[in-house]
Amino acid sequence: MKKYWIGILLLISMPAWAIQPYAPTSAEQAMCQARVYSRLDHNNPNSAHMHHYCDGLRFLNRAYAAIGNKQEMGHYLNESINNFDYVLGHTQEDYAMRGEVHMGKARALKLMGKHWEAAAEFTKILRYSPDSPEVYQALADYHQEMGNKPKALEMATEGLRRNPGSQALKRRYTELGGKLPYPEAVAITVPTEATRDEVKEVTSEAAPPSGEATSQATDDANLTAPTGPTPQNDPPKIGSPTNPYCRFCTD
Repeated sequence: MKKYWIGILLLISMPAWAIQPYAPTSAEQAMCQARVYSRLDHNNPNSAHMHHYCDGLRFLNRAYAAIGNKQEMGHYLNESINNFDYVLGHTQEDYAMRGEVHMGKARALKLMGKHWEAAAEFTKILRYSPDSPEVYQALADYHQEMGNKPKALEMATEGLRRNPGSQALKRRYTELGGKLPYPEAVAITVPTEATRDEVKEVTSEAAPPSGEATSQATDDANLTAPTGPTPQNDPPKIGSPTNPYCRFCTD
């Protein structure tokens, strides 16, 4: 009888960990159709790998839903990052949708607590979307969390120059001590290969050498926005801090 009750107590004390089947649910299939498959150019060979982007998004959503269960959330985050890495390793550098894949990976790394790696990943998105307000918000938040308020304000300022209508960046700008009036907007022009190469250099310099420790100050200095021409259209804004995939949530 004593062994019986010990067994019961052990079962009760064990954390609940109910991993869902790998296959997508009907809701996940609908999400992938709307966010990925309906937008693909099937004449582009890169499209053949984008089902892994769908899987990365699915597991990232599951990770957000599993917050509070560290083991389950960690499992989903690893699956998510593995799928994002697959796409990044099998598509061409100039494939436009790679920016979205970097975004997904950055969110997964941030949720995993790997803040520097997430910030470096956010910076890579600027090669594809130099005016992305979400990237500047993320970089401003990162530098603020690391205690580098001047660099955080610099990111918010640069973001506002490129996205003068962003309420989220205006809020960060004022919270970080920015003075009114808001920064003057820069002219919007079509990006060139020189701009993309410039961002590529920034991101490659930001990565620490393998096996070597890099100081936080050096990291912060390298995670800097590019200067140069920017695309005509801003990327669509979706999501909220609590649910980054909600299409109809306000900022």
